Amino acid sequence: MFLTRKESLRTALADMCHHQQGNHGWSAFHECLGGVAENGVSSGLDQLLSTLWGKRPYITDAHTITLLGIAVRHLLADEGGPAEVFDPGLPLTRRVPALARLLAERGDALARIVESQSNSYTGARRFLLPQLVVGAFAEAHGVRRVRLLDLGTSIGLLPRQLNNEVIFDRFAADLDWHPAAPEFRRIPLEFVCGVDRPPLPTLDWVRTCHGPSDYYEQRFEEVVWSLEQSKAAEQDVLLQPLDLLDLPRLADFLRSFRINVVTCNFVLYQYGEDVRRQVVDTVVGALGAPGLLLVMEPSHALARMGCTVHAYRNGSSEPLHLADVSDGHFMGDVTVRPGLGVLTGRDGV
Repeated sequence: MFLTRKESLRTALADMCHHQQGNHGWSAFHECLGGVAENGVSSGLDQLLSTLWGKRPYITDAHTITLLGIAVRHLLADEGGPAEVFDPGLPLTRRVPALARLLAERGDALARIVESQSNSYTGARRFLLPQLVVGAFAEAHGVRRVRLLDLGTSIGLLPRQLNNEVIFDRFAADLDWHPAAPEFRRIPLEFVCGVDRPPLPTLDWVRTCHGPSDYYEQRFEEVVWSLEQSKAAEQDVLLQPLDLLDLPRLADFLRSFRINVVTCNFVLYQYGEDVRRQVVDTVVGALGAPGLLLVMEPSHALARMGCTVHAYRNGSSEPLHLADVSDGHFMGDVTVRPGLGVLTGRDGV
């Protein structure tokens, strides 16, 4: 079983190394990690993977790879070490042995990180689509009180951004909708909360989840700016530690707080298909009516740019395909799919 999973991981690594954005901040590490896995110098990697898969058996290859990169970067930032593993300008003959030594010598520290954390990358632009879709849904179905839960919320930025027109106006112009975007509508928010797997991530951890590149530095600066712009909403957003894999507790939380809208962005890809289905079934079964689960996930398990957007209505596990986005960082094109018209009760939005 271990060898099968490791072979699957090597295949995923090879695919992720051909990401269209090139050196987006993680490609150098992916290439280096692939070299460790292939070159027979991977005893430290094998031990780390064995520990991780034993503790978190449902983790996907994509999440395993991203989490390993984040853990290495976090450890190097805290304690120092061979930063050359992230330098694409250095030959693999130098980078691969450096990473292999790091995994062997500091594997216990890395294991503690990957056992307790997740990829908490937070994108400042990802609220754009939920803002428009939830607003359109509420108006179409006469929902006057939206009680919203952001599932896998990280530091809770997305729920803080909702209805903030200053943040919306800064980023919305970088999305080109085809054929057209829904109009901006204020969501009638009565209650807003976010949950994430404990321990709740910090801003420092979120920064580590941004790759070591100018591109990701710009994305992180957008997060910091958005946090400042939405500071007034901070006190209105309840943040709670809750593992979404604790399905009974998740269902109880939804019912206790009478949640009728759930957003879940770049979270479910971290788990295998069976687990994803169980989470969706739990949420749609516990939503207030009329209810909405809005899910945005990477289109190709992080190996390519883009994401898909689906919606589920309360009581139904059948997805509505709402849109496809060319870049998961929400710059580029949004192609509207028929499900958006079905959700909002109109052919055009």
